[in-house]
Amino acid sequence: MSNPTPTDSRVVSRRTLPLLIAALALASALVVALGWQLHQARENQRWLAQRATQPYIGMYVPRIAMTSLDGTSRTLGQPERDYQVLYFFTTGCPHCRASAPLVKAIAAQLDAASEGRAEMLGVALDPAAAAGAYAREHGFAFPVIATQDRRSAMLFRARNVPLLLVIGRDGRVRYARVGAINTKEGVNGVLTAVRRKEASAAGPTTKES
Repeated sequence: MSNPTPTDSRVVSRRTLPLLIAALALASALVVALGWQLHQARENQRWLAQRATQPYIGMYVPRIAMTSLDGTSRTLGQPERDYQVLYFFTTGCPHCRASAPLVKAIAAQLDAASEGRAEMLGVALDPAAAAGAYAREHGFAFPVIATQDRRSAMLFRARNVPLLLVIGRDGRVRYARVGAINTKEGVNGVLTAVRRKEASAAGPTTKES
């Protein structure tokens, strides 16, 4: 058998070079595609984790019967009128304490902004005695509910406080804010949400799945 001549080697190289380039391009494309899929999988996991732990617009909330500190029966998640504004807090939370002045401002402007179509309830994740003393200290003029039922709180995604939720008659969240309420943006967000007219006064119309 004769050895290939230099001319034959050059011919083989010319033929295999495009194949090698194509193979490298394909391998690079596969690496990029796999990297993108991994990135998307991580983003989906992050999104699912946020949905499970953080409140979001359009989220359904349950209806939970409770009693406020004044002895009145209340139902979280079921507005008596068009909207229910829920303010979740704890008495030992520094961000809640810093938010108290603007929470009071929201409560003071709520009736005018909603034309009487919204109610506000405070939900203290503390014993009743501590919640009552805190409400008096800060001059809360809205009803306050005290509960240590963390499971019920988590159904409203009250994992972190302070938390403000605006809930419509259909049980869906119209506005959500987690964290300190220390700017006018937080006040305006709530007031803008309750200014919207609900579609019907006949009550919620939801599909059971």
